[in-house]
Amino acid sequence: MTDPGDLLLRWVSERGAGALSDVKQGMWWLASTYCPDIEPGAAGRWLRDAVSLGHMDIDWRNRRWSAAPPVLTRLPQARGLAVLAGSRTAAFDNRLDQAVKDGLVELFRVPTARPPRDIPLPVSLIVQFNDEAGLVQWATGLGAEYTSCFAVQGAALLPPLGLEVRTSAPEFGQPLEQYSLDRREYQPAGRPQGDGLYRLKQREGKRVCQVRRNGEWYETSHEEGVYSVLESHNPEADVLRWLPEQDCGRERFGTLYVDWGYPLPDLHRRVAVMCSGLAPRINAHAENLAYDNVPKAVAIKIADSLGQHLGENDE
Repeated sequence: MTDPGDLLLRWVSERGAGALSDVKQGMWWLASTYCPDIEPGAAGRWLRDAVSLGHMDIDWRNRRWSAAPPVLTRLPQARGLAVLAGSRTAAFDNRLDQAVKDGLVELFRVPTARPPRDIPLPVSLIVQFNDEAGLVQWATGLGAEYTSCFAVQGAALLPPLGLEVRTSAPEFGQPLEQYSLDRREYQPAGRPQGDGLYRLKQREGKRVCQVRRNGEWYETSHEEGVYSVLESHNPEADVLRWLPEQDCGRERFGTLYVDWGYPLPDLHRRVAVMCSGLAPRINAHAENLAYDNVPKAVAIKIADSLGQHLGENDE
């Protein structure tokens, strides 16, 4: 195992859990050895992709992380394909190698393309099978939990967007930034400029996000805050679009496009990623992320839960 993405997943799998600052420090050490030219935000992007791929769970508010248990789940209508997600300890990889040698399934190690200055992601483990009963038995022997199709099941459980936890207004003089939907970035703000999404730095250096609506302040994540503000300002913004596949019989499946600056929350992103088992493609020219093999019904549920209209892509 020499690929830095796989090494990093092995490291977090063996550690199991810890403080987010510690795992970031370990990532920078690994990056200095294998990826010396990475960008400053590469560690955060890797962590979010690892969450989307089902390898990790992160409590962003309390700055804690944990490795997710191994899970095997079918991809929606993908002609007998499933994805093996979760942690990959050395012991688990040994069991996987033996299980593949037994010949009950065929395993494909599929890399995800990322820009040169990003930390590489671990390969996706795509499993081809003949019947679901055999797949369940194979997962049990491997020590992985089996779920029929997380993408479809998870989409049905996506909660509606809502601001529920109230908080106090930022203190006077506290470093404050406001998110600009047009520029898709935070900009310095000496004081609150009406309703919107704000980011402030607390005394211990931690950055937190808050939404101001009708004069009240609410705790939020960056992703949920973006869609909360977008829902109240422009619910027809069309930042989510879906394009069907062209193959006969595949019209209900396609690609979900998400514009830069409007990232999906963790659970929504995991649902979209688990439609293909691969991290989203990065389209720098079009400035969007593309999630493949997404059923239109799943794309609609993602958009609806975020208070958004699902547009039709013209690419």
